[in-house]
Amino acid sequence: MLSFFGLGSRPAVAPPVTAAPPGRLPAVGLVAGRGEYPLAVCRAARQAGVARLAVVALQDETDPAIRELADSLSTVAVGQLRRTINTFLDQGVRRVIFAGQIKPGRLFSGFKPDLLALRLLWKLPERNAHSLFGAVAGAFEAAGVQVLPATTFLEEWLAGEGVLGRVRPSARQRAEMAFGMRLARDIGRLDIGQTVVVKRGTVLAVEGFEGTDKAIRRGGELGNGSVTVAKAAKPRHDMRFDVPCIGPRTVESLIAAGAHALAVQTGKTLFLNHDETLAALDRARITVMGFTVPE
Repeated sequence: MLSFFGLGSRPAVAPPVTAAPPGRLPAVGLVAGRGEYPLAVCRAARQAGVARLAVVALQDETDPAIRELADSLSTVAVGQLRRTINTFLDQGVRRVIFAGQIKPGRLFSGFKPDLLALRLLWKLPERNAHSLFGAVAGAFEAAGVQVLPATTFLEEWLAGEGVLGRVRPSARQRAEMAFGMRLARDIGRLDIGQTVVVKRGTVLAVEGFEGTDKAIRRGGELGNGSVTVAKAAKPRHDMRFDVPCIGPRTVESLIAAGAHALAVQTGKTLFLNHDETLAALDRARITVMGFTVPE
């Protein structure tokens, strides 16, 4: 899960944006959390011809390697919403992407909200991913900064329909994956999490505040391996934030859990480094399927 919050008191009014050179996209901002995801966005933005890439890194979260991929790099503490917005405004950046995670416990420890963030939090009756992200996006949009989908430049990495790897599922595995996807959709509807771990019709683990990887490992331990993992977005998921992702750390957790099947939502789940990640799942003999889930 990812939430970002800045420091500063002047009004957030965006200056005019300089036109990009012919054939190139204008400046794009990136709020970068943990993991490979922000790095992948940077590389894909470069390949897409983005003229200038302005990155705001989160203190003690973002991979330092992002420095080599950015035209400008600023670092803020988690919770500094005004400073984050002002950093982009000062550079004439009108479009931003949010990518990566923060440590789940940051909401209760190491979280340094400024006045703008505190005002937003005060107004929220519930503090879940949907409400937090919606409030943050609203603050950016009010300042004249458009928040783009988190899959921008990475659309080709979204999960397709049916069997996605080389390992063919058995009829029993297909049934178990369909069962898991129904449950994953239901917990999403309740704003609990995105992932469930099941085995032989039994629910072993439901993702809560601890995040996907720990939920997968917990389910694998309880089921003694040979488990099925299902991951889905919530109904009407806001694709600007918290997009379901399968990346290198997820594969490591699936292997550690002894998982033999992975079910994901078609068109809503992002496979980071798509081909490499599916190849790693193939090597681990984990079958992978994409399911269309009705809203």
